[in-house]
Amino acid sequence: MSSVIFLKKLEKYSPEKAIEDFKKAAQKANMFCILIKDKYRDDLFISAEGTLSEVDECTFKSIDNKDNLKYFTFNVNQVEADSIDSFTWLTQDEKYFWALDIENINHEYKFIFRFVVEYFKDNGEDYLWFDDVEWYYTAEDILKLSQMPYDSKWCSEKIV
Repeated sequence: MSSVIFLKKLEKYSPEKAIEDFKKAAQKANMFCILIKDKYRDDLFISAEGTLSEVDECTFKSIDNKDNLKYFTFNVNQVEADSIDSFTWLTQDEKYFWALDIENINHEYKFIFRFVVEYFKDNGEDYLWFDDVEWYYTAEDILKLSQMPYDSKWCSEKIV
């Protein structure tokens, strides 16, 4: 698995709100949402990227060897013309698209899971998909998983 993808409804999507949702979930998961870089052309949102970390931005920047640090990066995408119908094959609904993703995972699946649970508490219409599988989790699935003992297979097989 190289990416964890958040599928969002096209008609309700705002990249700025998506960034705020990530910040809110990070705070609730006791993580820091840092190093956010937004790209705009004129007043049009193009993309954004950032990092979710177990330490604040100042500490993160001061650590040279980040091998033992828990963090991952994320990207926020804009709606493009080819976004419509791009995930119908998976969701059976043409209104969802690849809005956000998590990369540079570094095998921190439990750390990511902690964030994902908080994210889906407030984003009940979104889906979570792993880029190399043919299934996805709903918010309801993620919240069910959060009530069970942690299972490291959650990202390699659908367990609810």
